[in-house]
This record gives sequence, structure tokens and C-alpha cells, in this order.
Amino acid sequence: MAVTGIPFHATAMPSLRDPDSRFSLVSRAAVMPVATADAFSQILRFKPDVCCTTGGLASLPAVLAARVARVPVYIWEGNAIPGRVNRLLAAWSQRIGATFEGSLHVLPRGRTFVDGNPIRRSLLVWTRESGRAKLGIPADGPVVFVTGGSQGSAAINHAVSGAVTRLLRRATVIHHTGSAHLAQVTAKRETLPADLRERYRVFGYLHEEMGAALASADLVVGRASSSSIAEPLAFGVPLILVPFAAAAEAHQMANAQDIAERGAAIVIRESQLDADRLVAQVTGLLDDPTRLERMAKAARAAGRPEAATAIADELRKLGGCG
Repeated sequence: MAVTGIPFHATAMPSLRDPDSRFSLVSRAAVMPVATADAFSQILRFKPDVCCTTGGLASLPAVLAARVARVPVYIWEGNAIPGRVNRLLAAWSQRIGATFEGSLHVLPRGRTFVDGNPIRRSLLVWTRESGRAKLGIPADGPVVFVTGGSQGSAAINHAVSGAVTRLLRRATVIHHTGSAHLAQVTAKRETLPADLRERYRVFGYLHEEMGAALASADLVVGRASSSSIAEPLAFGVPLILVPFAAAAEAHQMANAQDIAERGAAIVIRESQLDADRLVAQVTGLLDDPTRLERMAKAARAAGRPEAATAIADELRKLGGCG
């Protein structure tokens, strides 16, 4: 039983950490029959109306067992380029929820719909006014939120370090560094003149305050994972995206390009990211309010703050739950 009170059962199927390793493939294949039989026994015991999965190799036994038991399957795909296992699972699913429009070119037509990426409802309670008040930021003036995700990004932090003085002359900067990078960035902050230091808000980790930061921002600089894109878009905030170069199948670049094509983001390749380029892109947008507002309008159109509800509705329909 999980701490949420939702029953939990782990099958023997591990994830595939190294898709190119023959040993990994063989070892996972050997576990598949046991994991599938285990999943089938749990389905018989639990008697679900629908099977919901985010895909990946670890979910394969559950999907196989669900299909044998004639339980309908909903698969949610978070990236513009679905992984190999998810493309296989999609063929066996009755309904596929996508996050990016680009997925529609790869996944089965007629069964794939852009439902969006679920977002914590606690984030969405923040407004521009309440967010800025929480973080001690003036109600007026531009705000740039820089984040490398929950673990932080050394590449983004390094670029900000060289750019921060120039950025702070133009905007208040909220910098979500990741806990491992906090001490280094804090030390850099202490070297700044007092007037600029006051405009530089540094956090190692943000939980509920993440909503405050997003609601406060006029522009977000960040990675291009599904959630890193979905959360700012839910607030209608334009993006400068720096896709993680080592992401499997370059899926972060595909995610970023999908949103850029919709007019809500600018993409900087990680290999091309430096302080000068970051300053040029950020100040270029802040100095062109017409373009920034056009991107904000596109972000609002692309954002899906009610994605969790949409997915829940799909599951209820698929399972015949009303």
C-alpha cells in the first residue's frame, strides 16, 4: 500500500537503462514471462475497468496482461518522439494521450489525441500578484525565471553566471539552481553590488513555490522535458528552451522544436549556449514587448492546465465508468 492509500504492486520487470546493450535486452526478455504472469494475476484480483500507463519497458507486462484479460488500455506519451516500446504499446492501446502535436505524426491516427501533461493543481492556484508577493518581488517590472529542472543544470547555471550582471540590469531574475549547485550560485550572488543582489532570487529547490515563480515570470529559461514545457505554458509564459543534449533519441530537442513551431518558444542548442547568447535572447525579447506578447498568446493557446482532468475523463469513458 502506498502512502497515498492507493494499492501498489511492483512486478519483477525492471526498466531498460541501456537500450543498446544486448545483455540488457536478453536479461529483460528472460523476466518477461514471469512479470506478465504476475501482472495477469493482479488484474484478475483487482478487476480493473481500464489500464493506464505512461509506457516504457517496465509497463509492457501489464499491458500484455491487460489485453489478454480484455481490459482496455490508455497510454500517455509525454514526448514529441515516442520511444520504441511506446510505439509498440500504442498499437495495442485503445486510446493514446499525447502531449505534443508532433506525436500525431507517429502514433496511430484516430486513437491519438493531445490531452496534455498533467500538472499539480497546487501550482495553478498562484497568480502574478500572489506569486510576486510570496517571493518578495515588486509588482511591476519584468521577471525572468531560470530553471534547470529539479536537479538543476550545470550548463544553464554556467551561462547565467556569466550573464547575470547584464540580466539583472534589465529584469529581476529568479534562479532555480538545483540543490547541488546552490552554494556556488549563492557565492556568485554575494559578489554582486547590493542593488543587483536584491533583484537576484536564488533557490536550490522549489516545491509549491514553483507555482509562485512561474506565475511571477514574464519569460522562462529552462530545459525541454515534457513537464518543464507544460508548466510554464499552463501559465501562458513564453520560453527560451535549452534541450538536454544527451536526452534519449534527442526527444528534448523534438519537444522544444514542437513548441517553437507554435510560436511560444525560442530554442538554444546546449552546444551553443553561453552568456552572450543568453543575454542577447533574453534582452531581445524583453526589449520587444510586441513579440513577447505574441509569444505569450501562443503559450496560452498551447498550454493545457486542465490536462489531468482531461486524462481522467478519457479513462472514465474508456473504462465505461460514466
